Amino acid sequence: MGLTDIFLNLLLFVYPAVFIIYQIILYEISARKQINQEALKYSNLPVLSIIVPIKNEEISVIQGLLDNLSNLIWDKKKLEIIIVSDDNEDYFTKIINTVKVPKDLTVYFYRREKKLGYKSGALQYGFEKATGDLILTIDVDSRLPPNALINAYEKMQSNTCDAIVFQWNGYSSNQYSTLAKGMVVSTLFASKALFEGKEKLKLKIYPVGSGTMFSREALRVVNGWDYRLVQDDLEIGTRLIYNGKNVCASGIPIYVEVPDNFYSFYVQQTRWAMGSAEVLRNRLKYIIKSKISFTQRMDLIIYLLQYTPVIVTFFISTLLSLMLPFRIGHDPLNSPALLFWLVSLGLYASLLLSLALKLGLNLKDSLMGIGRLTAFTVSISPFIVFNFFKGLLKSGNTYVITPKGTVKKTNKLLRIIAIIGVFGLLYLLSSILYIYEGYYVTGIWLLYYSSAYLYTMLLYYKEL
Repeated sequence: MGLTDIFLNLLLFVYPAVFIIYQIILYEISARKQINQEALKYSNLPVLSIIVPIKNEEISVIQGLLDNLSNLIWDKKKLEIIIVSDDNEDYFTKIINTVKVPKDLTVYFYRREKKLGYKSGALQYGFEKATGDLILTIDVDSRLPPNALINAYEKMQSNTCDAIVFQWNGYSSNQYSTLAKGMVVSTLFASKALFEGKEKLKLKIYPVGSGTMFSREALRVVNGWDYRLVQDDLEIGTRLIYNGKNVCASGIPIYVEVPDNFYSFYVQQTRWAMGSAEVLRNRLKYIIKSKISFTQRMDLIIYLLQYTPVIVTFFISTLLSLMLPFRIGHDPLNSPALLFWLVSLGLYASLLLSLALKLGLNLKDSLMGIGRLTAFTVSISPFIVFNFFKGLLKSGNTYVITPKGTVKKTNKLLRIIAIIGVFGLLYLLSSILYIYEGYYVTGIWLLYYSSAYLYTMLLYYKEL
């Protein structure tokens, strides 16, 4: 095996496996961290402002959030809800006239006339209107348990936190969505690993867009959100850390709605890929110059590179497909690195399956959910690549809101599926030719890789 093949195998198998094993380690460490979630009583609570950006949201969803917030344990005289709308004037008026505000809540509705940026701009607008010493950002379809706020505040006080992150627990109102079941499992797994696991290792934590409580002073120091960038949470997180602010994990759940159809999943993941790359481009200097340890800096950068294993795998798989006509003379993937990748993937899958069963899913739903999520993730690799480099090369990108509910077969969706199908057939044809030439390992690998694309092309309609 030559140096080129060694490098190829390191990128294709070892590089993604390292990311997988790192997340496994963080998840296992998070399981050892016990967090007190008993409701605490405070007689002198600060004013808390909850900022909720909305656009084209169903009124029933807005009503559901307000009803949920009215049940939270907090001095309601010291609680204000700030809803920032980017809707047109007619729909905004309809919202105000239709929503029934619970009697004990103070709710302010604002419509942005001058729409600077997207979600980041809406959060900054809300921050400028807020009067609270604490600022909580939350999506309109997220929900909190009754003791969430007061427990989070207690930890902020006891651990001297400038911001505290709630633990993402996925939910879906679509009980028939196999994708949503897989998303619920992976969301909780990632949340435990990336928040509680990192805190246990004394690594730095990024805020999340829905479910972070900030001190007003911390936001003041960094001048709030930068409306020019798409990924509001990662963007502000780098500047908070640069300014020496402490972001903590609470271990307290917030229930966030997960995508329940292919197109919503596609929009969410491609936006996150673009956003993380955009932050990498614009905020890397803040990470490098932060007065934190080398390990902490590297971990923050690795988090922003979380989509690169998908990107590297796509490039190498495509390269392998195009190499065959040149008669390479040997099996390029016949390497022990493949075994390392298989073991890491097996461990990861077993942990996801175990978590799915703990969450109450039966074995069939668990396997189907994890499998469908995996296939969809692989199949959108070309679009992850495009959007990652789009974010890396320029700022001022468009924030596309994750659509909810039933999705129609639009021309855009059909184009996406067509592109997925073309790549799937390319990898399938290449796998057959590699096997025919006697390069069995590479051929089987490409057959495996093509299956995700072909599966999505043939079955995506079941998740619409």
